[in-house]
Amino acid sequence: MIRRIKYLRRLISKLSSFAVFGISSLILATSLFPLFHLLAGFSEKRFNVISRKFVNHFFQFFVKYIEVTGAMRLSVENRELLKGIKGKVVIANHPSLLDVVILISLIPNANCIVKGSLVQNKFISLIIRNLYIPNTLPFDEQLERAKKSMLEDGNNLIIFPEGTRSKPGEPWYFKKGAARFALYANADVVPIYFGGNEKIGLRKHDKMLQFHPTERYIYKLRVLPNISVAPYKDMPMSRSAILLTAKMKEVLEKEHDVH
Repeated sequence: MIRRIKYLRRLISKLSSFAVFGISSLILATSLFPLFHLLAGFSEKRFNVISRKFVNHFFQFFVKYIEVTGAMRLSVENRELLKGIKGKVVIANHPSLLDVVILISLIPNANCIVKGSLVQNKFISLIIRNLYIPNTLPFDEQLERAKKSMLEDGNNLIIFPEGTRSKPGEPWYFKKGAARFALYANADVVPIYFGGNEKIGLRKHDKMLQFHPTERYIYKLRVLPNISVAPYKDMPMSRSAILLTAKMKEVLEKEHDVH
């Protein structure tokens, strides 16, 4: 009986968190973004700086809200390696729906590649159109926008090499896109490993009313040493992308095997 009560309490916390996120995102997109345009004097660059900082603080609040409600516990090892980073490609394994939210909460100047289908989501479509790069754009345009964001604005590109959430119990398959972004912008790679317990209810194809049967969601992140792109610079892109992708996979899989 006690276990069932705890399960229901955590499930309600999860559902309330998603409701808070949806309502807050709608307010941000429809009310605050126009205000930010005014504050920025309609300068796109100033607007992006203000908006990214605000989204970073909002996601920090959201992550803390989930923790306070008892649905999640987050810890980050080597967090100091993220302090002041600029112009990097941040990669991670992708076990759950909350991964990108957690990463943006940790990285103030974050850009990311997002699914084009999210542009159709009325809660967050305006946020994506203004700040992030939909994967429905031609790939060459994605490369140029990401490079400009990293080199000119000092932002960091968050991208999951798998392209979608991992399927539990199945091997990881890394696409070459993340490596191509890093090589095109000559940007070193910052790997982050997502560990912890199984994210039942947040995984690919899970139902919204599912939750871990015995405990809250445990997120144990570990920031790993940078992967330099220097050894791959003098190779043809096709070859260097394959090798750098293999290196990314090796680094994250090694950490996964340890945990």
